[in-house]
Amino acid sequence: AALARLVADEAAAAVARSGRFALGLSGGSMVELLARELPGALSAVPAAEPSRWLVAFCDERLVPPEHPESTFGAYRVSRQRPG
Repeated sequence: AALARLVADEAAAAVARSGRFALGLSGGSMVELLARELPGALSAVPAAEPSRWLVAFCDERLVPPEHPESTFGAYRVSRQRPG
């Protein structure tokens, strides 16, 4: 939860400063953690404005999104799960 709140706070500061926020995402356990904690953190920090974010998948492999090793695919699937 602390990491998600840090991301939301940094996003709000970056959006206020420059109108955008860039975030590089890795895979692994980070997927589940952010899928679980980030929505609540963003609700608490409306100035984070996710529509102003540039998101990059830092360890993305050259595989289709449906492939089990796709970082993008892992985030997409975690977002579709009820939570």
